[in-house]
Amino acid sequence: MSGTYTTAVVEEKKNSRLSIPDKLLGGLDPEWVNLWEKHGSPMVRADELSLEEFRKSPAAYSFTYPTCPGPPVFHVEDIEIPVSQPAGKIMVRVYTPEGPGPFPVHLNFHGGGWVLGNLNSEAAWCRHMCNNAQIKVIDVDYRLAPEFPYPTSIYDSWDAVKWTITNASRLNIDPSSVSIGGLSAGGQMTAVIGHFARDHGVDLKLQLIIVPATDMRYCLRTRELNETTCPYESVLLYYDVPWGPLGREQWFLKYWLGDDDDTQERILTKDWICTPVLAPSFKNLGRAHIITAEFDLERDEGEFYGRLMQEAGNDVTFKRYPGMPHAFAHYNHPERGLSQSFVYIEDTSRLLREVHFGKRDE
Repeated sequence: MSGTYTTAVVEEKKNSRLSIPDKLLGGLDPEWVNLWEKHGSPMVRADELSLEEFRKSPAAYSFTYPTCPGPPVFHVEDIEIPVSQPAGKIMVRVYTPEGPGPFPVHLNFHGGGWVLGNLNSEAAWCRHMCNNAQIKVIDVDYRLAPEFPYPTSIYDSWDAVKWTITNASRLNIDPSSVSIGGLSAGGQMTAVIGHFARDHGVDLKLQLIIVPATDMRYCLRTRELNETTCPYESVLLYYDVPWGPLGREQWFLKYWLGDDDDTQERILTKDWICTPVLAPSFKNLGRAHIITAEFDLERDEGEFYGRLMQEAGNDVTFKRYPGMPHAFAHYNHPERGLSQSFVYIEDTSRLLREVHFGKRDE
C-alpha cells in the first residue's frame, strides 16, 4: 500500500469520469486517493442506473478492488431462522472460534442502503472479530428492499437478536454477553435496535454504530439543500463527493421507502425508527461506540446521535477516522487495502474483547 499521491495518478485523474475534486485532495488520505483514482473513478456507481440493471451484474458497479474474503475461522455455519414482519425466513451465518464455550456473541447487520448487500459484504470483518476477539459472530442476512421495503429489514434484524438469545443453549453462547453492530444502513438499524433492546429488557454489552444514517431528512427531494434545511456541515461539504454523494442516499431511499415524495416525507419526519435522532427517549440505553469517517456526508449526523445518547446519561465513546470516505471499513485486502481499515479492525476487535471479557488490552 502506498501513501503517496503520485504524479502519474494526478495525470490519470484529469481523464477520469468520477475524479476527486481538487478542493478535497489536501485532506483526504493519500492511500484512498490512489485507490479511488486508479480503480474507482472510471466506474459506474450503482446509483447511476436502475436497481434492476445493477442486479444483472453487481460486480461491474461495485468498488470491490480493495476487499477480500477474510481469514479462516474455526467453524462457519448458515442457519435459517424465522422472522415475523412479514412472516418468513432469513439466513444467518454463525462464525465460531476454537474452544469449549459458551461464547459471547456479536450480531452484525451489514451495510448497503437496505437495498444491497448480503452475507459476503462484511464477511472479512466478521472473521477478524471471531478470531481476534474470540467471540461468536452472527451475520444477519435481513431481507432487502424493494421486495421487502421499510421497515422489514429493521424487524428482521431485531428478530435475529431475539432468536439468538432464545437459542443460546443450541448456539453455545452466553445470553448475558450480547453485542450488536452495523455499518451505514446497519448502523441505523443498530441504533434503532438499541432502543428495542432497552424496552424489552435485553442488556446489550455494546452498540457498535458505524458510519450510521441516523437523520436522512436532508435527503428529501422536495427540499433545497442549504444551511436552513440541513444542520449538518458534513452534508453541505461532501454532498457531491464522487464515491458517495447525496444522490446515492436518495437512490437507496427511493427503493427502501418508496418513490413517492409525500410517503418519504411522512416516514423521514415522523417515524423515529427511520430517523433515530427523533427517538422518544434516549434514557438507559446500552453502551455505544460511534464510528465516523472524516470525508463522509453522514459524519455529523452520526456524531450528533452519539451526543444525544451521551446527554441522556449513557456510556458513549467516539472515533472519527481521519481522511477516510464513508465505506473505508470495507477496504481490508491485506495487499491493497487501506491502513485505516486495519486500524479499524484492531480498534473494534479490542473493544469487543473488552466489553465481553471485562478487561482492556495492555
